[in-house]
Amino acid sequence: MSERTQFRESLHYVPEAGWTRSALTVLRAGKVAAAPDYRVARAAHQGQDILYCLSGKGFVETLGQRAPVAAGDLVWIANEAPHAHEADPAAPWTVLWFRFDGPDPAALREKLFGDGFPHVAFADGGHAVPWFERLFSALRRRDPGLDLRLNHLVAEFLTMIDHAHAGTAARDFPGPVAAALAAMSADLGLPWSAADLSDVSGLGHSQMRRLFRKHLRTSPRQWLIRERLMRAQSLLLENDAPLAEIAELCGFCDVYHFGREFKRAIGIAPAAWRRNELGAWPVGREATA
Repeated sequence: MSERTQFRESLHYVPEAGWTRSALTVLRAGKVAAAPDYRVARAAHQGQDILYCLSGKGFVETLGQRAPVAAGDLVWIANEAPHAHEADPAAPWTVLWFRFDGPDPAALREKLFGDGFPHVAFADGGHAVPWFERLFSALRRRDPGLDLRLNHLVAEFLTMIDHAHAGTAARDFPGPVAAALAAMSADLGLPWSAADLSDVSGLGHSQMRRLFRKHLRTSPRQWLIRERLMRAQSLLLENDAPLAEIAELCGFCDVYHFGREFKRAIGIAPAAWRRNELGAWPVGREATA
């Protein structure tokens, strides 16, 4: 075992000016075979660091928690807060890692992990390692269009984290969740109270919320509202039905509730959205509906 840390890959990239205001990029990436005394500690740093343990063991401190990390584990380090990572002296780790940045990378972490410790175990490390190899190759080659390529690679890796964290494939939900989704999708107009969901899923409200949060990154209520809004958009364009009728068909309490939820999510009122999508804007009339 080497007593000195070896940086077997150390790659850097400077994106085009202003790129991170609208898209994702990778700022640094590498492979580190750590010595027993390897430790990095910072008060804060740019972007977010993703660390994947290839072999050995170590420890990560982030978001006020300290956790052991073993081969096959991935930890997302919250660079906006104090953080540190170090090798286990008894079995120093080898890690693959990259730092990415974008419009709001911390929000992506919260979307994937919520308030929990940002850690996931990859059941098959073979999925992560080839991705890192492609990333390293892209950073070495510096081909034209690299900014777009890096945006795509980071988005792909976030999807891998999502699937590994949920412990399931994209549409392979547990039976109770699948039953609830099918029932709600079949009749969006029903109120769908906690009792209604318990009846179709066989689970209590807290259990159902936990499963939704794990597999869908949202609550049953939030999922239902989004589905209702998407159905409402279809109905707004399919016919000339009044807003009150569409609101009722989609399960909103009344047209005012419908209008509030629609504008909160879409940024524009339903009637104005309908006119814009149909290209039927009345001359000399403002979008006040």
